[in-house]
Amino acid sequence: MPKTPETPSAAAALEAALRAQAEGWGLMAWVSATMVDHVRRTSSEMAAFARDEARRNADAMQRLAACRTPESLTDWQGDYLGETVAVCRDEAERLARMTAEVCDRTLTRMTGWRD
Repeated sequence: MPKTPETPSAAAALEAALRAQAEGWGLMAWVSATMVDHVRRTSSEMAAFARDEARRNADAMQRLAACRTPESLTDWQGDYLGETVAVCRDEAERLARMTAEVCDRTLTRMTGWRD
């Protein structure tokens, strides 16, 4: 008479499901904490950027008020626009790098990859 394969007991199946559920809850808690930390760090970075930009704009307005010739005005305008583009580019790179680091850490944790 052929043997039938042994099926896992209901208790073993329940235990496996509970372990998987616990692992899922643990991963969700870790991802949540990681995202909250990322939001905190990026918010702090953006607030510092806004503060620095407000100071830079106040300085620019003082320089603008000191312009007495059209040539000095065009020089100021070119300098100001160039600085603004550079500062915004640098900030965008910084925020993108911060986000990429969080995504890399999350992917590593979620997939179990090790470097």
